[in-house]
Amino acid sequence: MVVHFPIALAAAAFLVETLALLFKKPAWHRAALWNLALGAAGAAAAVITGRLAAAAAKHSFEIHKLMEFHERLGYGAAALLLLVAGWRLKKKDCLGFWSRRLAWIVLGLAVGILAFGAHLGGRMVYEFGVGGSYGRGAGIEVVR
Repeated sequence: MVVHFPIALAAAAFLVETLALLFKKPAWHRAALWNLALGAAGAAAAVITGRLAAAAAKHSFEIHKLMEFHERLGYGAAALLLLVAGWRLKKKDCLGFWSRRLAWIVLGLAVGILAFGAHLGGRMVYEFGVGGSYGRGAGIEVVR
């Protein structure tokens, strides 16, 4: 449950920030920043709960490799989100033309990493049955 909010908030931040840049709406930057800050905090919480879940989840060696990659993506996305949120908050969101675009690019990169990590997390749960009663881990053959 903890992982879904940061994904949605970070994606919303990127969407609102993109619209703010396209339509030149300064107030929308603040809305994007709120979503980003909450998403970054949620991503940090998701990393912590993910570490706890990984330690408790039964899984095979093959799935362990996927889990490690998913974990590294989570660390990277959380770090980028925290970096951009911290930078924008420290600057009180008063960024120049190029700084604003750099922050947008890094946010987009973080959301892309987050999306791929979420895809891998979904595969672990629904295809391999890690942490649940779905997929191959539950004796269900997945049709491709």
